[in-house]
Amino acid sequence: MQLVCPIPYMSYPCMPYPLYVLPLYVLPLYALSPRFFLYKGRAGVRDWDQNPQGRGDRSMELRPKFNFLCALAAMCLGLGAGGAAFASPIVLDLDFTGADWQTPQITGVHGSGSPGSSPSWASDPGINGDYGGPTRLRLTNNAGGQRGNAWYNPATVEANAAWNAQFDMQITYEVGGGADGLAFHLQEVGTGADTFLQGQGLGSEFLSVVVDTWDNGGECAFGLAIHNNGAQVGSCYDLSGIGPVANNIYTVAMTYDGLGSLGVNVINTGTTPGAVFGQTGVLNYVVDLSELKTATFGWSAQTGGAAQNQDVLNMSGTFVPEPGTALLLGTGLAGLSWRRRRRGPAAA
Repeated sequence: MQLVCPIPYMSYPCMPYPLYVLPLYVLPLYALSPRFFLYKGRAGVRDWDQNPQGRGDRSMELRPKFNFLCALAAMCLGLGAGGAAFASPIVLDLDFTGADWQTPQITGVHGSGSPGSSPSWASDPGINGDYGGPTRLRLTNNAGGQRGNAWYNPATVEANAAWNAQFDMQITYEVGGGADGLAFHLQEVGTGADTFLQGQGLGSEFLSVVVDTWDNGGECAFGLAIHNNGAQVGSCYDLSGIGPVANNIYTVAMTYDGLGSLGVNVINTGTTPGAVFGQTGVLNYVVDLSELKTATFGWSAQTGGAAQNQDVLNMSGTFVPEPGTALLLGTGLAGLSWRRRRRGPAAA
């Protein structure tokens, strides 16, 4: 049975899926029932059917309002606790080398002050099928001083809930020894965000999974680094042991458990997606995503004096959508039940 942990870092344990979803069904039905209008009169406890008029009893006037407020509060708590479980997950399978090349689901943001036109939808005749094929999402081309961002725009996600994602990336046509690298980000600035590898400019709440391909001093020349809410988590992990940077297709696979643990595995597939020529194994990081509740995800990349093409080939994964729709549904049910109470039952 699936376990749901909708509010990370709380003291209570994860619970089975139905226990979180049940209030979403039971409470609205109860709130809409005429039996909700129990009140206490002079002759003891009676219900609406026994005394539909009873307007002179002050306790009868107060009881329905009190019951309604209690049910409304319970419904809100139920929606808050069960919202993550109730919402249909976002399941991604984007192929930028095929059907999703030039998809409108990706918003490109050119780096402010940088030359060129990064990012772009590239069709590169110099990259044949043996190296992943010509079409791809190109974050930067192999010119100096480039910066490009690309964001998924159909929905925001609850990054503080459990999720998993992976994407394939490729570096080609290095100039001057290569460039800075690229990063996957979860952030709340939105689809207009313009950032650097380590999440600069993304506010105080974000996650950046960085594939660093340039040693700026004290870093890896080719390594994995995690940046969370403005600070680096642990040290840079050297990726040179699983293969060279250029031309190989690397899969970056990420899994977050909803409780503060992020696992990342970087896999060198050579030039054949699905193959394994080396991998890091799952590297575990402790991160704080508790406030990333309406996150936009995507990538950024940059070049400096040296350059390289920095491309994303595909992405797959599963996320929990931000539960605004479920909350609106609960509010509508509450309003309907209040209207029914005020009107009372029809006369026989």
